[in-house]
Amino acid sequence: MTELMNLAESLLDEDNALVLVCEICGNTFGIPTSHIQEVLALPEIRPVHHAPAYVKGLFNLRGRVLALIDPAIKLELQPQVLGPESRILVVANDSELVGFLVESLAGIFPFAEENLVANPENLQPGMQKSLAGFFFLDGNMVGLMKLEQLLEKNDESDLPQGEN
Repeated sequence: MTELMNLAESLLDEDNALVLVCEICGNTFGIPTSHIQEVLALPEIRPVHHAPAYVKGLFNLRGRVLALIDPAIKLELQPQVLGPESRILVVANDSELVGFLVESLAGIFPFAEENLVANPENLQPGMQKSLAGFFFLDGNMVGLMKLEQLLEKNDESDLPQGEN
């Protein structure tokens, strides 16, 4: 009960932000909750022909068509395989909503920026560009994602043609 009280107090601490901790290709990442609108189980996903490799497809969210992004590809990992624990995070990217695929969720945890350590120099370029650094949670290293960087379109050819 004391641990729960300590967690509740730390969640209310103004210096802490909240991060949703998830797994992508066996790696643990934290995503600031300020970007996340909702979490969904996997709906029907429709492929998009001629889309960039990181666009897994399109799905319907209450009458709105959203692109589903596989962040593993931008992180230079293998494409994710959909499974029973897979979830979609609906995130705000500028003025649009985008689906962000994750393998599984661990929960929401407080995070203080002073606990962030720099990326190691030998980190692959995709991760180097997309991670703000690492922090430790229960003894495990968690990469803090720069969501804006991951959702950034490299150029106009990244957009699925004729889709919106």
